[in-house]
Amino acid sequence: MSPKKILFVHPEHHTSYWGFQYSLPLFGKKAMHPPLGLVTVAAMLPRNWDIRLVDMNIEALSDADILWSDMVFTGGMTSQAVSLLDLLDRCKRLERPTVVGGPFGSGHPARLGDKPTHLVLDEAEITLPRFLADLEQGTPKPIYRSETKPDVTTTPLPRFDLLKLGKYGIMDIQFSRGCPFNCEFCDIITLYGRVPRTKSADQTLAELQALYDLGYRGPLFLVDDNFIGNKKAVRLLLEKMIPWMKEREYPFYVTTEASLNLADDGDLLESMRLAGFKRVFLGIETPSKESLKETQKLQNMRRDMVDSVHDILDHNIEVMAGFIVGFDNDLEDIFERQIEFITKAEIPWAMTGVLAAIPNTQLWTRLEKEGRLLGYHSGDQFGRTNFVTKMDPDKLMHGFQQILERVYAPQAYFDRVRAVIERLDRAGHPNLHLKQVNPLQLALVTLIAIVVQGILSSYRAVWWRFIFWLATQHPSKYVAGIMNSIVGHHFIKYTAELLDNERAQRGGRVVVGEYKGPASAAAAMK
Repeated sequence: MSPKKILFVHPEHHTSYWGFQYSLPLFGKKAMHPPLGLVTVAAMLPRNWDIRLVDMNIEALSDADILWSDMVFTGGMTSQAVSLLDLLDRCKRLERPTVVGGPFGSGHPARLGDKPTHLVLDEAEITLPRFLADLEQGTPKPIYRSETKPDVTTTPLPRFDLLKLGKYGIMDIQFSRGCPFNCEFCDIITLYGRVPRTKSADQTLAELQALYDLGYRGPLFLVDDNFIGNKKAVRLLLEKMIPWMKEREYPFYVTTEASLNLADDGDLLESMRLAGFKRVFLGIETPSKESLKETQKLQNMRRDMVDSVHDILDHNIEVMAGFIVGFDNDLEDIFERQIEFITKAEIPWAMTGVLAAIPNTQLWTRLEKEGRLLGYHSGDQFGRTNFVTKMDPDKLMHGFQQILERVYAPQAYFDRVRAVIERLDRAGHPNLHLKQVNPLQLALVTLIAIVVQGILSSYRAVWWRFIFWLATQHPSKYVAGIMNSIVGHHFIKYTAELLDNERAQRGGRVVVGEYKGPASAAAAMK
């Protein structure tokens, strides 16, 4: 087959809590995450093919870019669906064939209609070689699927060289796929299975080295579905990762996702700390044991979840977490209970959403059998969910909005950051990354924060009190404090924008706060 010109296009994400769109400019960045899936697929193509990448989150895609190519490869998540569909229409108009993969295509192929030329779905290690073989014979099929899960030790080193590294807030790598748990609402076990599959430790170190050799320094996200799903493999990785990081003076500070039972393993937490882990995302979901049982998140039931969060913090690893309202067993006090839990657990980055049914999940199947499905979810965080809820839908939306308004009120947010800083300081662990902090860059970021948060923002008085407290009481944690401060700007501004829009759509009627939950924190936490 003659060499081809392939254009990879990463569709645009809509603004969301996860996008950090209002904080990134303060760091001088354009987008939070790079398209790891696309650069991994790029590494599977023949080496003599001419490959380019356009990430629409950091730069515009021109018609000339599309017309240069013989074929456009793309894909993405639900948050990119609108941009993805527009891109496919554009490529069709310009008469360029398209190849679509990724989580959205694999989970929602019917929603793409006849827009893609080819669907190469599920895990590319299996389906892409089949497509390429047929393409070489001149007989490519419209769709390729596989129920087989690949051995990820065969996954090639991603083409990090295609990325504009300095434009992103964080770099991504992947160590494992799959999760051993069985949460009803989650599609990970459908997409990637319940048996975690891991790369080798050497394979992962090679990816770290590749980023290091390209000159990248800074935040790194291990985008595993559950980093500790295979603890034996994780320990082998950390054994090699610790000396690698020490020898290079900790060029990366690492974030990952894990289940809450991470808190039970102090030795593993200490190894993660020594390997440069600074933050972990936990799926806490709800303080309601009835709702945890309903959604089959049993791993969170056999513990005091607040204590578990604090155990992780005491190892100098900050916690961010996901929360959900709208379970069948949620009572009308759930909104107050969520707020009280987030406050007591000291979690600044609390990603809260209304339960939605995703295709190919156990939740979708159950609701379909019960006749409660209302179609696909729109992806609009403030829109109605896509099934008939047990709770009155107005009360559900009002309570959800109340959580956001109170959790991301400026004083409440900075109070949680203060609590985390104090706990980190009490733990007494040294900052392993201090040698990688560029004093000039830190000064510039601080100056920008002074202008944006300390002068122009509506919460400037709260910000100045926090910065004065940080600089005088906890100077050794200044980097963690200023970073949480800047990220908080996104949460505060985005929340205010969403709530203002919601009020405007309802003719000026203020809906947030109409729901009154229990006043007693003690009652709420029972």
